[in-house]
Amino acid sequence: MSLSEWIASLHLHNPIAMIVAAALILFIWQYSASKQRTTYKNNLRLERLHRSLELYTAAIGGLLREVGGSGKSSPQEHALLVDRLLACKAAPYATDDLSAQVTAYTMNEGDMTRLTLLLRSLERETERLEDERHMLLNRMEKPGWGWSLWQQILHTLPFVFTTCLFLLVLWFIGSLYQLPVLTSDPAAALYIWSRFLSCLFALLLLYPFLRGGRRETSSSLLQRWLAVIIALAALLHMTGLQWAPYVFTLQLLLFLAGFRFSKNKPRKSRPFAGHYFEAAELASLEAQLAGLPDSESDTVRNPDTPHHLK
Repeated sequence: MSLSEWIASLHLHNPIAMIVAAALILFIWQYSASKQRTTYKNNLRLERLHRSLELYTAAIGGLLREVGGSGKSSPQEHALLVDRLLACKAAPYATDDLSAQVTAYTMNEGDMTRLTLLLRSLERETERLEDERHMLLNRMEKPGWGWSLWQQILHTLPFVFTTCLFLLVLWFIGSLYQLPVLTSDPAAALYIWSRFLSCLFALLLLYPFLRGGRRETSSSLLQRWLAVIIALAALLHMTGLQWAPYVFTLQLLLFLAGFRFSKNKPRKSRPFAGHYFEAAELASLEAQLAGLPDSESDTVRNPDTPHHLK
């Protein structure tokens, strides 16, 4: 029996087998694609981390020589340092704070205070990226027992999401067809549409956070919990169809609240341009700067500096 005859036989005698076979093929394809996509994203992330660390460490070396020599480096060395600092702004994972500090230093290159702050910031960014690279390499090359199992579960999520989306559409279409039979309420169609959009919104919002693969930020935990809460709010549809618009409205309000709570702190409210410092760390840093021979004010060191840069 040829392949086409076998498929025709399955279609005529056992349609359930055809559905299972199609689902199995879809599962294998999505599972393989998910693994390839995850590997590609991890390799790309490692490449960006490596490039950022190369630029940062090159700049740190120049900064250490500049600070150690109390700013007495040759013009060629100083020009090379400035080039390396400007190259840090093009690093894949350069932060806004670091870019602002580089810009502030290049506008006033004789300020040893800014130079020391910039060195501390670069060292902190380098340590953070090194920790991130170490964690990523361990997960890729030396995963733990639980992490290995979780990765296999994550690769099944595309198929689970596709199945849930398919069942949701079938539920929505079935509800619309049964609408004239079940009730004559003119607002019932609105309830059904609201329930469908609410469940779809919950799926679309929860899926990326379950998949993972994102870089952690200060608001990542809040965003993850908001996504879970919005998804759990969809369970309120079990209370009755008439509550669907209110549930959908609640989800939208929670989603909009995420923009408010995950907003970054304005730069103008920070203690230093482009950087945060704890109280103990700031006191230690001021004690170090007090012993520098060139720690006078910008106005004394640079009398020709324009007024808006002083």
